[in-house]
Amino acid sequence: MINLKNIQLSRIAVIFTIFFLVACKEKIEVDFISHNGTIFSMDDNYNIYEAIAIKNGKILALGKNDQILNKYSSIETIDLKGLFAYPGFIDAHCHFLAYGLQQGMVDVSGANSFQETIDILQKNIDKQNKNWLIGYGWDQNQWKDKNWPNNKLLNEHFKDLNIVLHRIDGHVIMANEMAIKTAEVALDTTIEGGYIEKIDEKITGLFVDNAMNLILEKIPTPDESSKKKALLKSQEDCLSLGLTTVDIAGLNKEDVELIDKLQRSKELKIKVFAMLSDNENNFRYYFDTLAEPYKTNKLNVRSFKFFADGSLGSRGACLLKPYSDQKKTYGMLLQNQKVYEEKLAKIKELGFQACTHAIGDSTNRTVLKSYAKILESSNDLRWRVEHVQCIHPDDINYFSQYNIIPSVQPTHATSDYSWAALRLGEKRLKECYQYQTLLEQNFLIALGTDFPVEKINPIYTFYAAVFRKNNLGKPLSGFQKNEALSRINALKGMTIWAALANFEESEKGSLEIGKSGDMVVLNTEILSQQENDILNTKVIYTIIDGENVYNY
Repeated sequence: MINLKNIQLSRIAVIFTIFFLVACKEKIEVDFISHNGTIFSMDDNYNIYEAIAIKNGKILALGKNDQILNKYSSIETIDLKGLFAYPGFIDAHCHFLAYGLQQGMVDVSGANSFQETIDILQKNIDKQNKNWLIGYGWDQNQWKDKNWPNNKLLNEHFKDLNIVLHRIDGHVIMANEMAIKTAEVALDTTIEGGYIEKIDEKITGLFVDNAMNLILEKIPTPDESSKKKALLKSQEDCLSLGLTTVDIAGLNKEDVELIDKLQRSKELKIKVFAMLSDNENNFRYYFDTLAEPYKTNKLNVRSFKFFADGSLGSRGACLLKPYSDQKKTYGMLLQNQKVYEEKLAKIKELGFQACTHAIGDSTNRTVLKSYAKILESSNDLRWRVEHVQCIHPDDINYFSQYNIIPSVQPTHATSDYSWAALRLGEKRLKECYQYQTLLEQNFLIALGTDFPVEKINPIYTFYAAVFRKNNLGKPLSGFQKNEALSRINALKGMTIWAALANFEESEKGSLEIGKSGDMVVLNTEILSQQENDILNTKVIYTIIDGENVYNY
C-alpha cells in the first residue's frame, strides 16, 4: 500500500534541500566576517551593528547577525561572542621608527637618580655599537635632586666609551667627555635654536634642542636591516594595542621609502601617515622632484613636521613670561620666522600640510600668526599644531578663524601634572592642556601619544582624555577636570577625527560601507564601562583591511 504521508514528507524534504542548496549557492563570498558582537560604527548616527562583512579590504555590509550570515560566507569568520568592536585606533602623533630603534638602546627611564642611571648603563654595556653606548628616558623631574645633571660621573665611569643619553622628551641629550671629543665639539660653538650648557666656561655635557645634532650626527646611523627590524618591532607592539594607523612625526625620504617597500611586500601591515622632517633633502625631493603628495592604500605622505620650540620639562618651550622656577629663562624658538614662513608658503602652493610642534604660549602665538599670514582665510588645508600645550586665551580663536586642527596627546597632561606648576605657576597652568576648549574651536581634535615619549597604549590616551588621570589613576581627583573630553569625543579623537586630520575620513575612522575594514575588538565597552575597569581593557583582535593581524 502506498504511504501518501511518507511521499508528502519526502517531497517536503527534497524541496527544503533544494532551497537550502540554492540559498547556499547564492551566498556572496567575502574575505572576512565577524558576527555576534557589538560593533560601534562611529558613523554620523552612531549606529551599532552585530555583524560585518569585508571584501577586498573594504566593508561590504553591516547589519544584524542573520542579515550578514544569510547573505555572505567566508572562510575567515570570527564569532565575537559578545565582544565590542570599534574602528581601528589611529595614533595622531608618534615616533614609530624611533620607538623601534630604542630597543637597541639602554632604557634608563626607571632610574631615580643620576647614579642609578650610571648603574643601569654599566649593566648594559653589551649594547654598545662601534664604541657608542646610547641610553634614553632620563628625567630629572622624577629624581630627588631635580637639578640638571652634569657629565662628571659619566666621565669617571666611562673614559674610553662614547656615552649619549636622551632625555625623556627627546629635546636634550647628555654626552660624556669622550663623546664630545669624538664629535669634535669646540668650546666656543654656538648654534641657532639650541645651546650647549656651560658652567664657568666648561661644557657640562648637556646639549639642548638644535645643539643635539652636534653629537647625534656623529653617531653611526642604523642600516636598512636595523631599521626594518625596528619598524617590525614597533608594528608588533602597536597591533597588540589596537592601532591600525600611526601618524609618524618626522621621517626622512629614505625612511618613507623603506616603509613603502615593507608595506608593498606585506611585511608591514600597519598604515602610516608620514610627516616629513624639516630638512633640505626632503624639501629637494618632495618639493622639486615629486612636487606633490604621495599616496597608496597604506601610506600617505602629504605633511611636513616642524619644531618651533622645545619642551616644558627641559625649559625649552618658549614662554611669553619667564619660567616660574628660573626667572631669567623664557625658553627659545627653534625656527627663523622668515624662513619658516617661506617654507609654509611653498607647502601651501604644492598642497602639503603643515604640522608644527608648539609647546609654549609664545611659540603657539608665533606659529598661529605665521599660519594665519599664509592661510589668509578660512580653508580646508587642515594645517595642524602638534601638542598645543600652553596657549594664551587671546590666541585660541586662530584655530576657528583659520580652520587649524589641534593635535594633542592627553597623557602629556597626566605625566606633567606633578611638576608643571613649578615651571609655570598655578595661574598660567590653567592655560595649558586645554583639550575641551580646543575642541570647541572647530568641533574636532586629533589625539595621539607621542610615543616613545609616552606609552603606546591608546587606552591610556582615552583614559587620560576622559578622566584626566594617568595609568596609575593619579591624581585621584583628576587634573584640570574642566578640560576633560566626553567619552564619545575621546573615541572620535582616536578614530574619525584623527582620520579627518589626515585627509582620510572617506576611507577610515568609522565602520561604514566602502571604507577600509580596519577594526579593533576589545573586551570592554569603553563608552559606558566603570572608570575603574577601563585600564583593564584588553585588545582581543586587530583587523586591518579585513585581515586578522593580531589575536590576544
